[in-house]
Amino acid sequence: MVLSRGLLPDSIFKPLHDVSSGKRKHIPKLAHGLDAVLRKEGVHWLKDPETGRYNFPEHLEQIPKVEDFAFDRLPGFLPSSQDKKLLSFAKKSRARFAGSTSSLTGILTQIYLLLSEEKMVNISNLSVDFDKAPRYFTPGQRIPTSVILHYHDGAYFTDYDSERDESTEDIILLPMGILLEKFFTLPKETFDKFRKAYTGTDYPILKDTHRFAKHKDLLMRSQLDCRDDHLPGTGVFDIKTRAISEIRHDVYNYANYENTKIDSLTGASGSFEKEYYDMIRAAFLEYSFQARIGNMDGVFVAYHNVAQIFGFQYISLREMDRRLFGREGAGARVFERCVALMELLYQEIVKCFPRRSVKVTFEKRHPVVRAWVEPVVNPTPDAEPPVVELQLSLKNIVRGKAAPGHLSVGSRYPWSVQWCIERSMESQEKIRASRNIAYQRQLSIASSLPTERDVSQEPSEAALEEIAAAAEEADVGVPPSDVASVSAPVSTPDQTAQPVASSS
Repeated sequence: MVLSRGLLPDSIFKPLHDVSSGKRKHIPKLAHGLDAVLRKEGVHWLKDPETGRYNFPEHLEQIPKVEDFAFDRLPGFLPSSQDKKLLSFAKKSRARFAGSTSSLTGILTQIYLLLSEEKMVNISNLSVDFDKAPRYFTPGQRIPTSVILHYHDGAYFTDYDSERDESTEDIILLPMGILLEKFFTLPKETFDKFRKAYTGTDYPILKDTHRFAKHKDLLMRSQLDCRDDHLPGTGVFDIKTRAISEIRHDVYNYANYENTKIDSLTGASGSFEKEYYDMIRAAFLEYSFQARIGNMDGVFVAYHNVAQIFGFQYISLREMDRRLFGREGAGARVFERCVALMELLYQEIVKCFPRRSVKVTFEKRHPVVRAWVEPVVNPTPDAEPPVVELQLSLKNIVRGKAAPGHLSVGSRYPWSVQWCIERSMESQEKIRASRNIAYQRQLSIASSLPTERDVSQEPSEAALEEIAAAAEEADVGVPPSDVASVSAPVSTPDQTAQPVASSS
């Protein structure tokens, strides 16, 4: 049953507007001379493997142990529904919906996969070792995402729903990211006051700084990790810590890989290039959404194996745009459309069980994004809670003509989106069954990441010809080089792309 449908014309899309941009003076800066990484593109070795010379202070090489760090001396993470400042800004700005980057980016990802028809990434700037490497997104990027919309005083606040997540107690990467953020932004003597061994009480009281920005009825919160006055725009950027692939794929046994190192710039394994390639397929989409919610310029990445730091790299939004969408500047258009579509979905979701908190699971599957909605409090305790299945379908319109999603996202021409939201009329039994399958995919995704090329997920030659023909017919404004990088296996390096690696 169709609930709503319409057209989002190209002219309607606008960037987020600030409700509060955060106090700039409270946003940390990089310490230890690490700002040099921001000035020169590519990888910066912490220790030059040829000369043995340290490019940055030697103490940065050995990572402090998580168990020795006093996390209780830092401000804790506040879910959206518990953030009094977010609640206050939502009321003042008359926002109907609110959420943080951690709760919203998974939904935006599912919508992007639908909008782009799971367009492949562009890895044409990598070495010949990756000429035949898979270019589809990893299962981790496709994983269904679950949230809880908490109803409070006329508004809905989005929290990530971790009900089906495995226990995070032994996942070292989560606290390590927090530790390393302070390791890179605090002077050594200040950082040492956050070690458990330090028993004094004169450690600084640190406060997180956030941007609060609004799109129509949706208010978004983003933590601002770091800033540099020489970067474009706000000069704000995210700090990301990237463990080597062996640890990411076997995180509970991370200690087995403390002697596994990154020892080369390029190559199919044991290299910065391999980790960068993995990020393109598994993390860039999330990074780009987070950066745009926070009005940031890019991300500062530290490569490590839990015990040791190997090097650093700054990756701008412009570079992420090239890898994800085929050209600089395309990401802003993609983001605006994904946010608008998410808000349309929210409007229908909250009608399912009015003025109640609801659990929602989103999954892009085939030609739709499905959203399964159920009340947090079961109105009929003696029976299973009711579940509503909504389905979002889209049609891209470029220059007045239907256009493939693969090419629409990189187009330079006016780009409108037709949308339709329907309610499934299947039985409760069938709706629960399909939702439970999505739950199972959430539980099993960690072991499903492909390590070898899976040609079944790449387009056939016939499909490539069809895409090219559609592009010519639609004339969507994607340069020929971009069409090739998006739709065909990589054959030649992109000489204009930023280098993946350079020495400091």
